[in-house]
Amino acid sequence: MLSAALLGSALHFLYDFSGENPFAALISPVNESVWEHLKLLFFPSLLLTTVEFFIRRPDPRALFGARLTGVTAGMVIIVSLYYLYTFILGRGFLAADILIFLTGTCFSYVISGHLLRSFRHADPMLIFLGWLLIALLFFSFTCFPPDLFLFYPPPHGMEQSLPGQMN
Repeated sequence: MLSAALLGSALHFLYDFSGENPFAALISPVNESVWEHLKLLFFPSLLLTTVEFFIRRPDPRALFGARLTGVTAGMVIIVSLYYLYTFILGRGFLAADILIFLTGTCFSYVISGHLLRSFRHADPMLIFLGWLLIALLFFSFTCFPPDLFLFYPPPHGMEQSLPGQMN
């Protein structure tokens, strides 16, 4: 869980540090939209789940199925909390966004830990297709974002700031 949070935090800067490399754009945020920031949970979790599988050798259906469900739930939590608090406050705050990311990451791993046994008999092809579909959605929507609020960077006046900081 801590590794996913740290890796996700580092991934936040990959696109800029890479000189806006198109391959880095596929797995790291290219703008401040909520959708792009969901990559910070998804891709580190996928990588760490794969590493964990090769190190520990658990039942792959249980591990990958539970993590897919956890990551999906974590992303839903991140989106829900972000839009709830920015709707109420009328702006975003960097500290709140970081806490929401950490909450989504923790929630993701807690849920997946509780669901490990539930996926022992799951169809491995469906689990694989779930991971693949989400990755392909990130790749596609990075290149061709739909005209929906989830894909818009925050409007002027909703910029991220620390509480008490003037924009």
